[in-house]
Amino acid sequence: MASYPTEPKVTSPMRPQQLLLLGFILGLCGCVSQILSFKDYRKGWLGRPIEEKKQVTSREGSYASSIGWQETTYPLDNGNWVYVEPAGEHGKLFGGGECFVHWEVNTEGIIIGARTEGKGCRWW
Repeated sequence: MASYPTEPKVTSPMRPQQLLLLGFILGLCGCVSQILSFKDYRKGWLGRPIEEKKQVTSREGSYASSIGWQETTYPLDNGNWVYVEPAGEHGKLFGGGECFVHWEVNTEGIIIGARTEGKGCRWW
């Protein structure tokens, strides 16, 4: 008796509902991946001049300018100083509320570190 090769199984194409669900899931993944973590936000500013950060923080339309934020700084014992920024733009995404970023600045005016402070910093 002759043996016949097995015919390939024919599958039906994706239904419109499946394509819609797949598109929604891919779109959602793309949106979620666009939210910066504090670690990434911090890394993006390390090594940059504090004057750049001040310009961004105080520009018209920024969270700091919308709440009437007054520039706040304080000295550190090691000769560096700290620039305080309200964490509105990013804080809203990660808990919002009362959250501030304390940027450590060296004597040359370069950002060398950061930490958060406040009750609203729970996700930072």
